[in-house]
Amino acid sequence: MYDVEKYLGRLYSAEQTAELLNIEMVTCYKWLREGRIKAMKLSGSLWRIREADLIDFIEKAIEEGRR
Repeated sequence: MYDVEKYLGRLYSAEQTAELLNIEMVTCYKWLREGRIKAMKLSGSLWRIREADLIDFIEKAIEEGRR
């Protein structure tokens, strides 16, 4: 059997991502549509964000905040 989590890592929904980042869902969906947060759009409004991409987004935001 193919182990998706082993290949992609942990996946977060848009709702989980918004909660982790402490932002409104509207903001999360906006950032997803704009590509600010790298994600996979599966259908309609169903998004999945890889843990590695979320960590990358957070690290970049921290670096931008230091400038």
